[in-house]
Amino acid sequence: MAFSGGQTGWRRRCMALVLLCLLVLLVLAAPAERGLTLLLMALGAMASGGLVYALRTKGVQAARSLRRWSRRAPAPPRRVIDFDSLPVPLLRLDDEGGLVAANAAARRMIGLRDGALPPVHELFEDLGRPVADWIAEVAGGRHPGGAEVLRLRGAGRDPDSFVQLALEPLGEGEVLGVLQDATAMKRLEVQFTQSQKMQAIGQLAGGVAHDFNNLLTAINGHCELLLMRHAPGDLDHADLDQIQQNARRAAALVRQLLAFSRKQTLVPERIDLTEVLGEVSHLLNRLLGGSVTLDLHHVAVGVAIRADRQQFEQVVTNLAVNARDAMPLGGVLRITTDVADLAAPMPRDSVTVPAGRYATIRIRDTGTGIAAEHLDKIFEPFFTTKRAGEGTGLGLSTVYGIVKQSGGYVFVESVPGEGTEFQLWFPALREEAPRAKPAPARSRARAPVEGVVLLVEDEAPVRAFAARALRLRGLTVLEAGSGEEALAVLENAGLCVDLLLSDLVLPGLDGPSWVGQALRKRPGLPVVFMSGYAADSPSASQGKVPNSVFLAKPFTLADLGDLVSERIAGGKAQISEALSVS
Repeated sequence: MAFSGGQTGWRRRCMALVLLCLLVLLVLAAPAERGLTLLLMALGAMASGGLVYALRTKGVQAARSLRRWSRRAPAPPRRVIDFDSLPVPLLRLDDEGGLVAANAAARRMIGLRDGALPPVHELFEDLGRPVADWIAEVAGGRHPGGAEVLRLRGAGRDPDSFVQLALEPLGEGEVLGVLQDATAMKRLEVQFTQSQKMQAIGQLAGGVAHDFNNLLTAINGHCELLLMRHAPGDLDHADLDQIQQNARRAAALVRQLLAFSRKQTLVPERIDLTEVLGEVSHLLNRLLGGSVTLDLHHVAVGVAIRADRQQFEQVVTNLAVNARDAMPLGGVLRITTDVADLAAPMPRDSVTVPAGRYATIRIRDTGTGIAAEHLDKIFEPFFTTKRAGEGTGLGLSTVYGIVKQSGGYVFVESVPGEGTEFQLWFPALREEAPRAKPAPARSRARAPVEGVVLLVEDEAPVRAFAARALRLRGLTVLEAGSGEEALAVLENAGLCVDLLLSDLVLPGLDGPSWVGQALRKRPGLPVVFMSGYAADSPSASQGKVPNSVFLAKPFTLADLGDLVSERIAGGKAQISEALSVS
């Protein structure tokens, strides 16, 4: 097919037609007088064959004119967006903080009836100031907007329902609000805060307990020394006996603090829940009295866990006493044991229980229950709802510490007026371990033992009592207030030392550090570490030191003297055996 002017002319005409269409659009968008001028210029250029040149020159001017006009022209009317069907919860708010509209997703989230537009202060709270003021500031440009987590209000609503409200100004005095469910996020935040608080309280309790144990060691020790000089019929003997009894009570409170902080000494063993609860039930019946009935039920028989038997019995006893006090008019205390197999991790309260097999102990009473506002505080030391003088507030904190230190979990459910249930979860032992025959009790050395003890203790009252107690046993005692002083004493190569007795926590070099240096020059010496912390606490690293044992504070005169004498006698026996073999 042939066209006039050839192929090149055809292409030029097509291009001209396209460019002309574009130019018409520019002309229609321009003011009337300017648009007519551009149109006449374009027609003239087309007639003279100079359309391309015209577009290159005048078209640029037209584009610039269009941009200038668009800046002067009024904005086109804003399209109304039908956000009711959008899946994102949206709110339209006015410059006074009033609710103008809410889409369907937002109405479902905040529980609005169709057509209801209540004031925002009836919907949200917890900002620390009126929510309407915040919205008005964003609408007026006095606040950059952003997002805040607010508590949802409303009759019958869960008080722990939260949303995140993000505001974005729309202009003309309106604000767009975007909602997001923040209940799970807020719950995690509360759980994390509670966990951090319990950890901080535990560290504080452990530190206080350590210092008190040092004081109680000195008080108990010097009291024992005084009692040795007074006969039972002496008037001073009764006073000293009262001092000693109250010091022992104080030591029991300190042990409870250490239990909560998980820094007490535990001796874990395999215990059968059916067996141990059967034995402790006799004690529980006496504690509960005649008005409270004990109901012990084993869904699964022969379930075993690994825990310190004495401390586990303490946990059950504390919970039983707590239940008895919640049933002043009598009731039923039901203890149920069972096994739970978790195929997947179980998030609950502030922890996540890993998958596995667990032994569960449920201790439920029919008492007065615990108020909801107290549930988050019941495991804190010294928190109690009892009247003054009826309790120390350490019973449940002791339960919490022992269970946690034993690798278990404790949960509580309570309905005021109906009762409370504590649930203990421990990793279950699957296979029956062979019962080891109990080792015969070691008879501590009572015969006089001669020897030299290097005593290292930074607390002067404790060091004075320990030195006197050992000298009463016929031992020679060398004293030092720090690890550096002790190493200086051992520089004397001609000095014979039979045992090293050291506190774990010392200024400068701690106990294991200076003892480790001493044993490099004097290998084989028996070592006794003592501390107000537990043997398995972070500070108790005596396991790194060979031939060492631990003595927890506060200790008695007999505890210290017997252990040191036994260790010295054992060390000398090993030396004698080695010499006889050689």
